[in-house]
Amino acid sequence: MIVKGLKFFALLTILTLVSSEAVWAQSKSREQLEKEKKQNLIKIQAAEKILAVTRKKKSSTIGKVKALNHQINSQKGQLELLEEDILLIDLEIVELEKASAELDTKLQTLKEEYADMLYLASKSSSKLNKLSFLFASNSFNELIMRYKYLEQYTESRKMQVRHIAEITATLKTRQQELIGKKGEKRTIITQKQTESLKLEKLKNEQTLVVNELSQEEKKIRKEINESKRALKRLDNLINAIVSRSIAKTSTANEASNAASVALSSSFQGNRNKLPWPVSSGFISDKFGVKNHPVLKGVRIDNNGVDIQTSANAPVSSVFDGIVMDISQIPGLNNVVAIQHGDYYTVYANLSSVSVQINQKVIARQTIGVAGQKDGVYEINFQVWKKFDKQNPELWLNRK
Repeated sequence: MIVKGLKFFALLTILTLVSSEAVWAQSKSREQLEKEKKQNLIKIQAAEKILAVTRKKKSSTIGKVKALNHQINSQKGQLELLEEDILLIDLEIVELEKASAELDTKLQTLKEEYADMLYLASKSSSKLNKLSFLFASNSFNELIMRYKYLEQYTESRKMQVRHIAEITATLKTRQQELIGKKGEKRTIITQKQTESLKLEKLKNEQTLVVNELSQEEKKIRKEINESKRALKRLDNLINAIVSRSIAKTSTANEASNAASVALSSSFQGNRNKLPWPVSSGFISDKFGVKNHPVLKGVRIDNNGVDIQTSANAPVSSVFDGIVMDISQIPGLNNVVAIQHGDYYTVYANLSSVSVQINQKVIARQTIGVAGQKDGVYEINFQVWKKFDKQNPELWLNRK
């Protein structure tokens, strides 16, 4: 009986350790999930402030469509995270139910074993029986062995009582955790329903705005053509700036070229780490070719990214460099081009500029103010490596 009790104690210890490791592993996963939910919610709230300003303007614009598209995608992301949360809680509930069932089974086994021990003890509980058991020994050594056995048997009963108390407490804790997890699940399901309603409302608003704009196809096509011309002028401007810089490098002294190489290397080393050119905002139009947000069958291109931001937001240089050009391009307002060795960053649609050509700037230094476009405050941000256009999203840090 003592050996059986000791075996169970060892098994209980192992089960406790395994269970603890499983819960610890899941807690890491939960921490990551909670972090992602919090970050996504901050993005949604920040974008909502920008969208709220756009909503005050009664007219439907492409800028409003892009803002709604961004918010819809963010809302979908939040729903996916909530679904992941529910799945994780379901796994935790299954694990707790399994642990509770195992503990309950072990508790019943312990109680049965203890009942057997009490029954055997009742048969030999009197002092006379114990003395008879001892004096029935054939030798002094056997008497000592029998005495130790009685002591161990008494201790095993005490240990069994302690085990019963410990498992009862653990079982109660697991059952309370199970109740808590089920409550968490109900709360998250309610949150998911609320977020689903918000998504549906955004989609309805998006449909309404797109339908209104679809009635103005001729006007929109004209704007697309104007935008293409403006971007072509900007392309030509950047190519000219790069050509001038290369020509200047070929005649520059060794020290100047070494500094340019070092700056290029430093810029390259900050891939995925560059600060955003505006402190708040979101990417409303991505790099490259994609479908027009309103007109079906129409493809549009972007050599950088459009970033919607708050009204009159300061625009900053993303890295140390030299202001190579400041121009005004119809459709893109003021444009600032900054050189960082072999790399160039371009900031378009600024309502005003606060730097001068050939001025040295440092990272996060204000160079101008974001201007309005399509009913929103928005800038176009580009990254070039000499004549090659880069995807700015691969350079900016993730908010």
